[in-house]
This record gives sequence, C-alpha cells and structure tokens, in this order.
Amino acid sequence: MVGKLIKNELKAGLHSIAPIYIVTAAVVAMLAVSFAFEILWLAVISIIAVALVGIGIFAVTIISVVNNFNKSMFRDQGYLTFTLPVTSGQLLFAKALCSFIWMLLSYVALIGIFAGIYAYAAGQVDDEQFAMIKILISTMVELPDTATIIGVISFFVTYFFLDIIFLVAEIYFSVSLSNVRPFQKMGMGSAILIFLSLFSVTSVISTLLKAFVPLTLKIDFNGMTLIYETMNEASGITFGIADMFFTLAATVFFFVMSAWLMNHKINLK
Repeated sequence: MVGKLIKNELKAGLHSIAPIYIVTAAVVAMLAVSFAFEILWLAVISIIAVALVGIGIFAVTIISVVNNFNKSMFRDQGYLTFTLPVTSGQLLFAKALCSFIWMLLSYVALIGIFAGIYAYAAGQVDDEQFAMIKILISTMVELPDTATIIGVISFFVTYFFLDIIFLVAEIYFSVSLSNVRPFQKMGMGSAILIFLSLFSVTSVISTLLKAFVPLTLKIDFNGMTLIYETMNEASGITFGIADMFFTLAATVFFFVMSAWLMNHKINLK
C-alpha cells in the first residue's frame, strides 16, 4: 500500500511541477542556440532567463509541496486520505519521500544548469591556458589528494540531503500545526508565520552550535579530521558539525509531532 501511495504522490507532484521544467527546457534550449550561433544579445537574455527559471524551479517546488500536503491531508481530500489502510506515519513517510525527491530534483536541475554554463565557458579555454591556470592555482594552494576530495564531497552531500529532509519536516509540521483549531482561522497565513518562526529559531540555534560547540571537522591535504575545538579556535579549513545532530533531532521531532497532530488535534475542512 505504501508503494501505491508513493506512486500516486509522485504523479500528483508531477502535474504541479512539470510546467516549470518544460519552461526550463525551453530556456536552456534558447541558451544553447545563443551559444552555438554566438548571438550575444540572445545569450545575455538567456542567462538572465536561466537565473530566473532557477529561482522559479525552487519556488514552484516549495509551493507544490506545501499545497499538495495541505490539500491532500487537511482539506476535502483528507477525509479520503485518512480512510486508507495505512498509519499516519506511513502517510507521512510516503509524502515526505516524494517531497524530498521533488526538492532534490529542483536543486539538481539548478546545479545542472549552471554546471552546463560553466562547462561551456571552460570549453572555450584551450589546453595551454587550462594548464597555465592549473599551475597558477597549484602555486597558490596545494591541491588535496583524490581520497580527500571524495570524502569532502561525500560529507557535503550528506549535509545537503539532511538539510532537505529537515526543510520538508519543518514544512509539514508548520502546515499540520496551522490546521489545529487556534490557528485555523488564519488559513495558510498561520503556516507561513509558524514556518518563518521555526526557521529563524532553528537557524540561530544551528549557527550558535557551529560557532561555540567544540566539535569541528578540519579539512586539510591529508584528509578530514574530527577535532574537539570550536571553529574559532581551530586553524585552516574547518566546519562545525554540532548543528548536524541538532538538525537530525529536530527533523525526527517535527515528523513525530506532525504524526501526533494528525492523529489527535487536526480539524479537517
């Protein structure tokens, strides 16, 4: 049953998100034409359009996630949704997984667009110029080995995934809490206020934990090392990771509380 839920959630999300990706494909095609035929004015317009579409992809995805969750759980569809032979936890899992996929796709699309532009720009540099740039960089900064680079990339990918899951959990909790009786009269306005309040508080806590808790990942040419110093005390390239534990705990809390609110406090419209 959970598999069918995920399948239907992906279909529902596709209907909402597909148009922005069609627009993205058209803009990227226009950019490719401007590069291929060296049409400067079209390239400038296309690059601006790409930047706007990149923002649009993320905005449309967020709106779609919020609207789909609110509509399917707490509006007329909610009466049908809650009759399905699954628990509230399974409902949340299916919806959160699909939301994570759509949000991840929006990030990947944005990164892919700018990576493509960078690749084109880099392709305009001949081998001799590229070699000179590489030599210049190596004289200024010693490049780490491959294992270190892979480790750093793996760490930041994990951190990135955790942030997306946390954002989904925060959105779901905000929407769920906004449908509790004291907040219902405000409609989606209460969800926005709750989300902004939570986002502000958790951002401040994460920043403080990074800065003042002596748990830091130090990155140098020999790899990554976990040191028990604050970022201010450590030297070199450092990254405070205490906030990762807070983010993970907060993510679990928001999902658990969303499920509890769905079971005990929600008033369907």
